[in-house]
Amino acid sequence: MDFRQLRNFVQIVELSSITAAADRLHIAQPALSRQVKALEAELGVSLLRRHGRGVMPTEEGLRLARRASVILESMEDLVGEFSSNKKTLSGTLTLGLPPTVAEVLATHLIERALDLYPDVNLRIVSGFSGHVQDWLLRGKIDLGVAYEGQKSPSIKTQPIILEQLFLIQAAQFSDGGDGTPILAQDALRLPLILPNPEHGLRGRVESIAQSEKIDLNVVLEIDILPTMLAFVERGLGSTVLPLVSVIHQVRAGTLIARPIIRRTIDRTLVLMTPLNRPGSRVSSEFSAFLTSEVHHLVTSGQWPGTTL
Repeated sequence: MDFRQLRNFVQIVELSSITAAADRLHIAQPALSRQVKALEAELGVSLLRRHGRGVMPTEEGLRLARRASVILESMEDLVGEFSSNKKTLSGTLTLGLPPTVAEVLATHLIERALDLYPDVNLRIVSGFSGHVQDWLLRGKIDLGVAYEGQKSPSIKTQPIILEQLFLIQAAQFSDGGDGTPILAQDALRLPLILPNPEHGLRGRVESIAQSEKIDLNVVLEIDILPTMLAFVERGLGSTVLPLVSVIHQVRAGTLIARPIIRRTIDRTLVLMTPLNRPGSRVSSEFSAFLTSEVHHLVTSGQWPGTTL
């Protein structure tokens, strides 16, 4: 088993096809198939299942691909750390963000990273906070930003900002004018469009409702932000979101964001780093860079509805 075999196997799993992987890697398909058979013989397990549309990994194959991805990225980071120019940060970093955070942070980070760290290959993936935490534990990402929730002894969390949640309504159907505050007990009794219970935002809203002894009236469960907002604009219900998620619609006058008072609904955004594996120089420096950029967005007013 060598670096080349691991790299090629990961490519097969990512593309779900030996043919596609062979094209991507510029390797003859029979040669790539022989590499897989050699790995299976060495490990004594079957790694791939073949079907009409390509291949899928067995349980052992998926485990090998995950471990191999961590090893390959560690090797890239190692090369970066010992490059001839010690002042230049290089390597690969995969960052996980929740969808509402990605809306404001992803483009900004990519643009700034291209300017400051041109030799760092920055990858950004988006998922619910629970998914981001799981990806971090399994080594699929190097750093994660998520809303504070279930803690893990294998993850270090650093609070970044406190984000206030607002009641979001269609401007043409709301009696809230241009953003009149609303009591939490009144907001939570309205017909609501919310993400599914797996979503951290839903859990936060349900927690407040339970403490106020309010039975939520959830008329629609939608996890896709643009779709959720489209239904809110049609007047089918209200939702609860951070201001930054709807800032463009609020400025355009199609939605209004009403502060929730008497019982503020907020949540803490944290930076997560893994404790179950050694950190790299890229991860360490990028953690400080990310925190600094978030603070800049907050203090400059580009991330409204948040406090440090």
